Amino acid sequence: MKKIGLAYLVDDDNISNYLTGKILENVEFCDRLEIFSDAQNALNALKTAIETGKDIPEAILFDLNMPEMDGWGFIENFTQLPMKTKIPTFIFTSSIDPSDREKSENYEVIKDFITKPLTIVKLDKILRIIDDARIEAEKTAGKGQ
Repeated sequence: MKKIGLAYLVDDDNISNYLTGKILENVEFCDRLEIFSDAQNALNALKTAIETGKDIPEAILFDLNMPEMDGWGFIENFTQLPMKTKIPTFIFTSSIDPSDREKSENYEVIKDFITKPLTIVKLDKILRIIDDARIEAEKTAGKGQ
């Protein structure tokens, strides 16, 4: 599996962000990781990247329980962005509430519900899902030509 170029991590827990960042770095998950402790800041960065043609993330991991804008608010706003490519998103949370998992299934863009902490097995699954999304995007692009 090929590592990705850019990933976003959206979580207000600085300790979790530090540990997750170290894990992602050690397994060479991505070339670049942008960490946002505020969901609105992540959305603003993504909007700017879309508008300016800069790199957009190939994956977004986001927490559900955040102040100001929670993960559900993030994903609602995210799905309204005018994107040409589909970005796989992953809930990355300490929530064990079955209703959160059920609700996540209502969003096509959410590819998996990952509970903290991050492990190599969970990362492997994320990369497989991203690879599958890449293959599907290439097939779709090939049909359009």
